[in-house]
Amino acid sequence: MADVSNELNEYQDSYGGSNLSNPAYYASTRQLNLSAASNTIGNATGQTLTTVPYELNYSDSIGLFGAENYYVKINLDILDTGNTYTIVNDYAGLTVGRDQPLVNTYLQAVEDDLQDLTTVNDFAPSVRGTGFGDLLEPIISIRLENNGTGNIYNDSHVDARLYDRNYNEISDDKGLIDRKGVVYLGIHARNTRRLPYNISVHIGEEVKVRSEITDDEARGILP
Repeated sequence: MADVSNELNEYQDSYGGSNLSNPAYYASTRQLNLSAASNTIGNATGQTLTTVPYELNYSDSIGLFGAENYYVKINLDILDTGNTYTIVNDYAGLTVGRDQPLVNTYLQAVEDDLQDLTTVNDFAPSVRGTGFGDLLEPIISIRLENNGTGNIYNDSHVDARLYDRNYNEISDDKGLIDRKGVVYLGIHARNTRRLPYNISVHIGEEVKVRSEITDDEARGILP
């Protein structure tokens, strides 16, 4: 589908006209991509994340005398999970509490690092790590969600896409990426009116260790 500005340009060119780049004349020329808020994927607005899981939320409007395409560059430099946990290879984090009451006939566990130092009944002693920092080559999940605004006539004309570091579109709006990866979000207006949007990017809902993923998952890791 052609962008709005391209259609306007073709119309102007057919009559020998041209558009002005002065902001004072954006409305009169109906040119959208001259907006000061407009950018390209090459000079996308950037931000860096160091903690997962994390949800980025974008809520604004696009199109008609404003930018018809808006891009965000998301840099990942994941160090830890902050004060929460994420799922690693389908295993959720362990929460340790103190002075817990009797629950479903289960009493509190007793933890003693000096006991059970050898394998007992095929069960090896557990080793408690420091968390995310112990993982070898962790791979982070990323997922795009177009929440919409509740108005289907507006939402159907707002197009949100994820792109990899090489500007290739990511299929299915989700993927796996290295802990120090780069991904782009593109928000596009597909109609000649001002369109509100409400979009979320979920990063690190799941973490996988590269040595334990399937071949299909390995092929799907973003560059």
